[in-house]
Amino acid sequence: MRIWIPCLAMLLSCKPAEPKPEVALPKVEPDTVVVSWSVISRSAGRRSTHVVLEASRELVTTTRSPDGTMMTVSRTVSEEAYAKLIEKLRALDCCSLPSTAKDRAYPGEAKPQLEINFGDSRCEIEQWDREWREGRAQACGFAFARLHGSGFVPDPPVDEPAP
Repeated sequence: MRIWIPCLAMLLSCKPAEPKPEVALPKVEPDTVVVSWSVISRSAGRRSTHVVLEASRELVTTTRSPDGTMMTVSRTVSEEAYAKLIEKLRALDCCSLPSTAKDRAYPGEAKPQLEINFGDSRCEIEQWDREWREGRAQACGFAFARLHGSGFVPDPPVDEPAP
């Protein structure tokens, strides 16, 4: 009986876990591309990258090196990491970012593209390297880059046009 009293006291002192807020996950078929990031580099010596995250949480990263060698790697993203990314991209309202209307400032500048398909919202955003390095565009790009780990914009900032 003496053993039951401390056990009962410990059990009564436990707090129930607080419910986690629900993240509105995309309501799309499992093989649907939910988020993708593409950078086709125009600079010699720089790689190109295409990263795709499907609703099944399959993440496929394809890179092309400057010499033309292609490599594709895939992995499954955890449910938690997937939900965090969706929540972050929704919170940043990435689909409200405008695509660029500007002309290329420098011949070697790439025009990365972010595509999002959450079922209830869908968008394609294309901006020049320099535009992806600013404000909310940077936050949207980095949110996905943190998940896939293959970089954000492969080309460094360009200070002057090529001669």
